[in-house]
Order: sequence, then C-alpha cells, then structure tokens
Amino acid sequence: MTNLLPKQRSKEREISPQQEEFLDHLFENGGNVTDAALKAGYAKGSVTWLRNSLADEIIRRTQNVLSMNAFKAATRLVTTIDNPVPERGDDLRFRAAESLLNRVGLGKQETTNVNVQAVHGIVLVAT
Repeated sequence: MTNLLPKQRSKEREISPQQEEFLDHLFENGGNVTDAALKAGYAKGSVTWLRNSLADEIIRRTQNVLSMNAFKAATRLVTTIDNPVPERGDDLRFRAAESLLNRVGLGKQETTNVNVQAVHGIVLVAT
C-alpha cells in the first residue's frame, strides 16, 4: 500500500538575513507584504515570490503568534463570563477570543464518523 500523504520535510529551510528582515517587518507592520519587502531591500516585483517562497515560515510564525495569545483569549473568556454587568463590546471580544482558541486547537473540535459497508472491493469516500 502506498502512502499518499505529503512527506514531512526533515529539516527546516535556511532563511537568509534579508529574508529574516522581511519576516520581521511583515510581523511588525501587521502583514503588509509589499511594505515589508521594500523595507527589507527587495524590489516591488518580488513580493509574490517572497510570499510563496516563505509561506511555510509565515504560517509557522503566525501559529506562534496565535499560541502566544491563547492565554489572553482564555482569560478574556473567563472575565467576560464572570462579569456581572455586561460591557459594551463584550460579545465581539468573546467571539474573537473563542475564534482564537479554536484556531490553536483549544476550542470546539468537529469530528466526522463514517461507517461504510463495502459490498464490492472498492469504496470511494468524498471529503
């Protein structure tokens, strides 16, 4: 049987100092890719290449940002629940905190159970 899942990379990609500078600017400015590229010394035309070539690193760092703020989100949920007098904007803050916790895997999780009875030797399951 062949494993059809993508193979995990065994080692992380090396990032040049200029790429590191781009990533630093990107996370400092709130995600403006063009501005970060220009400040790191790249040409405006290289924005798409940068975004594509550093996508895995951008995702990894974004996950770190979310995980660093998970405690703050959990605290906000508890504070909002425990507050006897609702404050303006509590609903929005509550949903934002809930969303962040869901994204880091601490919120609600959905599971799907599929029971299949194979009449013939081949079963196709849509995902």
